[in-house]
Amino acid sequence: MHIAICDDNVADRKQLERLLKRESDKRAQSSGILYTDSFGNADSLLSNPMQYDLFYIDMCKTEGVTGIDVVHSLFGQGVNAPVVLCCSDIDYRTEDLPENVLFLNKPIKVDELSASIDHALTIRSQAEPLIELREDGRTLYVTEPEIYYAVEDGQYMVVTLSEGRSIRVSTTIENLFSQLEWNPNFLSPSTKTILNGRHIEKLGFRKATMIDGTVFKIHKACMEYAEEVFRVYHS
Repeated sequence: MHIAICDDNVADRKQLERLLKRESDKRAQSSGILYTDSFGNADSLLSNPMQYDLFYIDMCKTEGVTGIDVVHSLFGQGVNAPVVLCCSDIDYRTEDLPENVLFLNKPIKVDELSASIDHALTIRSQAEPLIELREDGRTLYVTEPEIYYAVEDGQYMVVTLSEGRSIRVSTTIENLFSQLEWNPNFLSPSTKTILNGRHIEKLGFRKATMIDGTVFKIHKACMEYAEEVFRVYHS
C-alpha cells in the first residue's frame, strides 16, 4: 500500500512517519509493507496523487490553504482513495465532506491509526483497478467500463471513452494491449484496434458494432473469442 502524508507541521509529520514505519514493520508478513511519501506543502502532493491508496492530511499553518482545500483538490483530480483528515488547530469534522473522508485527532493514537489503515486496505481490495492513460501533458486514470475501444493512429493510440471522450496515448498497440489484457473483456480483432467486449452492441459476420455505432472488422482468428465475450453481456 502507498500512503501520502501532507502536513505543514514538521514535528507532527515526522511523528506520523515514525508511526507508519512501525505499522509497516508489524504488517510486513500479513497485509504487506506500507510505502510512505511525506509532503510539507500541497502542491508537491497534488502533482501526482493518483498513485496513493491512502492520504493523511492536515494543513493549518499555511496561509490560504487548509486540509479541506487539499481534499477538494484531490477529489477534483479523480482520487477515490480514502483521505484521513488529522484534526489539530482545525476541527475538520464540522465540514460537509464525502463518505471516504475519515478523521483522527492529534496526537494520533496507534490503535486509531491502525484502524484507518485496515479501512483503506478493505477499500482497496474492493475498488475497481484504474488504468493509466498518458497523453502529452496529462495523465488520465479510468476504469475498464469507461474504455470503449482504441485505434492506432500513427505513433498514437486514440482511446475512445464513455460520454464521448477520447485521449491520444503515445504508445503502441502492443504496449497498450499488454496493459489491458489482465481484463478478459479486451480483445484485439486486428493489428490496429482494441475493443472492449462489454460495449459491443451487435456482432455479425467478422464485424462488431459498438454501442456508439462504430463498426470494426474482426479477424477470423479472433471471432470465436469475440463471440464468447459478447455472450457474457448478451446471454
